[in-house]
Amino acid sequence: HRDDFVVRAMKEVDLPVGGKMPFDKFESDCKKFPHLLYPAFRVQEKMRQRFFGPRWWKQKLGRYTEAKELLEQEKQKEQELEDIERKQRYIVSEELKNESMELFEIRKRRRKKRR
Repeated sequence: HRDDFVVRAMKEVDLPVGGKMPFDKFESDCKKFPHLLYPAFRVQEKMRQRFFGPRWWKQKLGRYTEAKELLEQEKQKEQELEDIERKQRYIVSEELKNESMELFEIRKRRRKKRR
């Protein structure tokens, strides 16, 4: 029975004294004892059945996934624009540097002519 797995896993998991567990430890314990979170998922599923129903939650999660994907796409577009701007700034700075070097060379030649 799954509850037996959970009880056995709880005995094997080293719970921290202060009550807080680092995420990497939590993650590794969940991989070692996959049945550990079963009661939480069971409670979640029961609540979804009683509050709004499975269909509503499926639609909600679908909308959430869509919104998350749209945000990720926007973030990627913003990053691409920043990359383009960075390249443009670099090109302009290189052009300015080259112009400055040309002006320096022109002034240098003028000084030599005066002597």
